[in-house]
Amino acid sequence: MIAGAFFIVLQMRQNARLIAATLRENRTEVAFRILERLTEESFARRRKKMRDAVTQAQANGWVGFDDSIEDLEARNFGYFYELIAQFAQDGIIDLELLEKVLQYLVVVDWRTFRPLAEHVKSNYGVKMNPWGNFEWLADHTEKFLKAREQKGSLSDRTEFDGHDH
Repeated sequence: MIAGAFFIVLQMRQNARLIAATLRENRTEVAFRILERLTEESFARRRKKMRDAVTQAQANGWVGFDDSIEDLEARNFGYFYELIAQFAQDGIIDLELLEKVLQYLVVVDWRTFRPLAEHVKSNYGVKMNPWGNFEWLADHTEKFLKAREQKGSLSDRTEFDGHDH
């Protein structure tokens, strides 16, 4: 009986290790796929199209923009970040890794995309930001980078003058 219980505990530990290894492998795969998407030439084109479309539509008071191909492509671009942020919130991808990989890319893209998010909320009478995760990721990443920059600037001063600050 005791040997049987010991075997069950041993098997449960082994299963837990296998599950943890599988989860790590899946997270790594997701991270690499995101990295592939970010470095594809098509991402740069989609990013440029979103930036141009939102900037032009805002300058034109959004006239003729709603439900146009430019509108739908820009929204789709935003959903890419929306899904990445959801993965981070759900622990599918490590948030700190994501912040290090995306850096100011997500921050700048959110600043460009924000007017479209606000327009969609206003236009459709939506109270919540449909791209709230995108906004969260940009805000969180910006705070992370500012903290890292502050730490870096403090250590840089220490190296140059030899004094602790």
